[in-house]
Amino acid sequence: MNASDVIVRLDRLCKRYPIGGEAVNALAGVSFEVRAGEFIAITGPSGSGKSTLMHILGCLDRPTSGTYFLDGRDISNVSNNERALLRNRHIGFVFQAFNLLQRFTVLQNVELPMVYGGVPRRERKARAQQHIELVGLGPRAHHRPVQLSGGERQRAAIARALVNDPLLIFADEPTGNLDTKTGEQILLLFETLHRQGRTVIIVTHDPAIAGRAHRRISLRDGSVIEDVRQGPASPA
Repeated sequence: MNASDVIVRLDRLCKRYPIGGEAVNALAGVSFEVRAGEFIAITGPSGSGKSTLMHILGCLDRPTSGTYFLDGRDISNVSNNERALLRNRHIGFVFQAFNLLQRFTVLQNVELPMVYGGVPRRERKARAQQHIELVGLGPRAHHRPVQLSGGERQRAAIARALVNDPLLIFADEPTGNLDTKTGEQILLLFETLHRQGRTVIIVTHDPAIAGRAHRRISLRDGSVIEDVRQGPASPA
């Protein structure tokens, strides 16, 4: 790999929140790089800063200080509108609570990132259907979330995360609302996506899930306390 493979670079990233008249560090000087094709777990106990870190990496929030380079561009202090565009074009999210719109079908939910991105209607529907089938949900395309199992809802969320071909896929406790068997199926799907060349970052407090990734970044009190390789840095 070379420098062009680096899609994320954090340098002394800090995030402070005012609480009770004091500034509390949620992140305290976090620095690391992410290369294309990595499968990373960000782990740590409650309050360690992992959700704050994901929000900044996912352009949902901005750091108090430090720099965040995404695909070679410093986005630490870009405007809210620019962050929204970056999220839409470069980042796919999968959340514990699925975050599907209940009044929409699976197909309509998966189309949403393309609606915001201005993709023409016919292309939207074709790409949405393609990604729904990719995650094994083809027969459910015209069902609404209430008609789906938890695992099917998460598959729909993964299809939505993939549909704009993002640089990064973030998954925040993606098996937290699923039973063990269904959670295993979702983890296998993420592993398949990684083997296909996707860059996947899972945020989890579960050591067993973190152990499935090829790299583990552990946080405590807003700092990186461990950054270890557990397998190949890129898909086979």
